[in-house]
Order: sequence, then structure tokens, then C-alpha cells
Amino acid sequence: MYNFIILCGGSGSRLWPQSREKLPKQFLKLTNEYTMLQNTVLRILNTVETINADNKIIIICNQEHSHIVESQISELTTINKINQINYQIVSEPKGRDSAPAICISALFGKEEDFTFILPCDHILDDVEFSNCVTKSLEHLDNSIVTFGIKPSRIETGYGYIQLDSELNTIQFVEKPNYEVAKKYFENGNYLWNAGMFAFKNTNMLTCFQKYANDIYDKCVETINNTNFSNNTNTLLSKQHFIECRPISVDYAIMENLCNDNDINIGKKTILYNSEWNDIGSYAALYDELDKDEKQNVISGDVLTLDTTNCYIHSKDKLTATIGINDLIIVNTDDSLLICNNTKTQNVKKIVEQLKQAKREEVILHKTVFRPWGYYKNVEGNDNSGFKIKRISVYSGKRLSLQSHNQRSEHWVIAKGRAKVQVGDVSLVLNKDQHVYIPIQTLHRIENIGDELLEFTETQIGDYLGEDDIIRYDDDFGRV
Repeated sequence: MYNFIILCGGSGSRLWPQSREKLPKQFLKLTNEYTMLQNTVLRILNTVETINADNKIIIICNQEHSHIVESQISELTTINKINQINYQIVSEPKGRDSAPAICISALFGKEEDFTFILPCDHILDDVEFSNCVTKSLEHLDNSIVTFGIKPSRIETGYGYIQLDSELNTIQFVEKPNYEVAKKYFENGNYLWNAGMFAFKNTNMLTCFQKYANDIYDKCVETINNTNFSNNTNTLLSKQHFIECRPISVDYAIMENLCNDNDINIGKKTILYNSEWNDIGSYAALYDELDKDEKQNVISGDVLTLDTTNCYIHSKDKLTATIGINDLIIVNTDDSLLICNNTKTQNVKKIVEQLKQAKREEVILHKTVFRPWGYYKNVEGNDNSGFKIKRISVYSGKRLSLQSHNQRSEHWVIAKGRAKVQVGDVSLVLNKDQHVYIPIQTLHRIENIGDELLEFTETQIGDYLGEDDIIRYDDDFGRV
């Protein structure tokens, strides 16, 4: 059995404001008609056809993103007419870096199963990736295999893997300074570390027991105390998983393995020698996309005049540029980023300022996706005294039974058919009907029609934050 694990964490802060905590870059359509996650799933499906083996895709993500993962997998089966994808979502109650996630991955399968670890946000040549997976198979019985990227330039932003002439892994090296990176590039025996691994589960678990036994023990406890009744979406035991020490697999396992001559587990590196990009910044995204005759990457409603070497993304409004060069411009419905294209790594510093100021623009887009549907803030904020939302609910879905201590709400149905509970009263509302929900009153709305339910919600109160929600019952485990 071959298990393909997609590590789907991360906030993609260097791609703000397109990427936000609630909808980070792995769930965005950045390079083609598919999201980064969907491209990764399609890559795996292409690979398993090549190796012709029983397989399963396991996607490890943050608990808050599990409904997005499920929706995007469903979208793939609909658009691509794939009959069935054998997958499972594993939700982390809190991110603990890659080592606990990989330990959980090895525990999920049988000891003799083979596991492949992939990031969710990389650009790869699918044929070359399949070739690398095929080459790795002859080593998996006895070795932990790493996939290394042949460097195309001197680069200080990636970690490196040193290997010998027989492709044995010698050491993992942290991000170097420029002079060291130049030596690595000229040496030829150093590859970029892309965070992709392959192993037999029993070998990886042996490494965890020897080098990170505390993580192994906590992951075993997590598995033993996790409810597996949902076959496609499993939430790891919060009490046990959050006690795992947060650390990368490079530090916890691979560096120790490379320095251990006594263990009977080999270390091999498979050379990936083709297109690769981790889309870690707007500069990387610009490099990946097609340019016009002025070397601009244009997305959305954009007009340019005397503009060259720019990345311009404007989703919701017309953006016009005149006489500019070498800029990153990202114009969303609530934020505008203008950045010199040599300073894109510093976008992360702006995100830190937003966090310190407790600005919701770092967390949410104007449109926010939920397991039951989505909503968009039309006007107002948490402290403006009123807020207007446009809310859409999928057919057959309902919001949680809830109340608010600091606001009243007024719902007006714009489309569809709704079943509404207000206090002890239950009623059915159709288009152009409305209901008032007083402060501290139990309420709930459900889409009982076949089409999308759409309604406006006007909130009135001194504080209108999302944390002023008291849930009493919820179909999605959020009580």
C-alpha cells in the first residue's frame, strides 16, 4: 500500500493580501485553473497510474481548513469527472510543524506500507516527479529517501541537502549566507531541500523512537484517543496532539539520522532535475506566470500604460497604472499592497504589523468560507455599531444554533427557501421575507431548498466580532 501524505498547513503570509490565515495560499488558484492543493492531488493521481499500486491520499491540515479541503476535493471529482478519489482528511487541532505530522502519517498506515510526503504548494513537472517516485521504490525497504532539487541559481532562501556520488544523503544544511550558497552551487553535490520524503513506515517510526521518542509517544496517544468514526475527515485528539513538541522533521529526525552510523537504516537522495518552484513569495509567483510584451503579469481588471516588469492583481475593482516599473501590486476588496519586486520577502513583516494591531485583514478576506457556505462583509466592522453581511448557505446545510450577547440581527431572504428558528418559534421564509432576532435570543437558519440560499444580515450592537457567538448545537463539531 502506498500512502501519499499532503502537508497542507501554513499561512502563506508572504503572499498577503491574497493569502490569509482563514484561506491561505494552498487553497488559491495562483498559477492555473486549479488551486495549489488540487494541483498536488492531480499530480499524485498521475503518479499512482504510473506505479500501478493500491494507494490512498491523506491530507493533513488545520482543523479550520478541513471543510475547504473537502470542498476542493469534491470540486476536482466534479470538474475532472474522476469517479472516486481514495482520500482522508486528518485535521490538526493546532499546527505542530512537520515532525509530529509525519509521525502521525507513519502511524496511520501499516508498518510495511510505503509513505510519500509532499508539500501542498509546490510547482513540479509531473512526469519528472513520477520518475523520481519510481526511482525511489528500490530504496524504500532499507532507506529514508529524500527528493532533492537541482539548484538553478545561488539561493539563500532554501535549505540544502549534501550527497555523495552514490546519492547517499550526507547532511541537511540550514539556509546559508550568500558566500556559502555560492560554494554549494559551484560544488554540485548540494541540492535544495524541498521537504519531500519517502519511507517504509516501520523505518520512520524506528527513527522517531530513537531520536524523538517524546513525539512518538504523544502521537501514539493521539491516535489511540482519536475518534475515527468519520472515514473521510478525522480530527486528531486535541488533548494529546497539542502536547507534541513543535519541530521540523529535518531537525527532529533527518539531521540525527545523517549523523548516526550505528542505525541500520540508509539515507538516499533522489535527484529531481526539472521545473520546481515553492511559490513562497510574489517574486516566485511572478517568475512562474506568463508575461505580456512588457514583461507584466496581469490578473483581473487592469489597464496599464508605460508599465513594465510588474505583477498586478486586481480582483474586484479596476486598477490602472501609468509609468511604473518593477512593482508588485495586489488590490483586493479590502486591502492594497504595493511593493518593490526586490522586497517581496518583507511582506511577512507587514503581516506581523497587522497581527500586532489585531487587524482582521490578516485573518479574513471579505468573503469567508464556512462548512455550511460562505459570507461577505458588505459594510461595517466589529466596532462600527452596525455591520451588513451577505450570507449564502448550501442546499441541505444549516448554521449552528447560537445566540449573541452584544448584538441583534435582522435577516432578509434574497433567494431560496429557509427554515428559521428564533427562540421557541420555527417558521419558513421565502424570497423577500424577513425576521428579527433580538439580543441573546437562540436562533438558527437552514437551507431547505434545492438552490443556494442567500440572505442579508444586518447586525446592530456595540461589538460585532465573530467571537460574540455562543453555540449550543452544531453539525460541524464547533460547540
